[in-house]
Amino acid sequence: MLEHLDAIDWTRLNHAYGAATDVPDLIRALLSPESAVREEAIHDLFGNIWHQGTVYPATAAAVPFLYELLEYSDLPDPDAVALLLASIATGRGYLDVHARDDYGKQVWREILAKQGQTLDEEMAREAGEIQSVRSAIAPSLPLLIPFLRSEHAEIREAIAEALSEYPEHFHVSHPALEDAVEDEADPEVRSILLEMLLQLRKRQS
Repeated sequence: MLEHLDAIDWTRLNHAYGAATDVPDLIRALLSPESAVREEAIHDLFGNIWHQGTVYPATAAAVPFLYELLEYSDLPDPDAVALLLASIATGRGYLDVHARDDYGKQVWREILAKQGQTLDEEMAREAGEIQSVRSAIAPSLPLLIPFLRSEHAEIREAIAEALSEYPEHFHVSHPALEDAVEDEADPEVRSILLEMLLQLRKRQS
């Protein structure tokens, strides 16, 4: 379990707070028998490799190990790991979030110009990083499908949103979402699941 975690040079990868040297220990902590340790680790991972919806180079490197945990039958809190992966699956770049409107673009043009950089170049670089995250997430995304049956509404919604963004898995995610919509007892959650199902169909067409 996680035997290749230290083969990654985490010092060369960044997350929301700089070098990702803390990530290996946080991932290992998700296996801790102590719930407080696991809760702190998942909280920290939601703060650094997925920060308010943004993802980073360290995020892509962490994804295979999170999937490895998810496949481990004795993982203490699989719902938490599934939610983190689903959140990462829909993650965006920092500049994509903060430099979207005219004001944000102007602010970041000025900030980057002082560093000898341009907004267009940095957004292009960031787009490559986001694609790396999506490429890491995509192959094993069907592992999240069982969590459409989670007892937690937040997780059911997050899984549905993640599945809707990867039409390459349409053949398995579409029937799973159809069944989830049919069986969902919460009207508000059912509405969200249905919306994600329709989004998946649009992306497939």
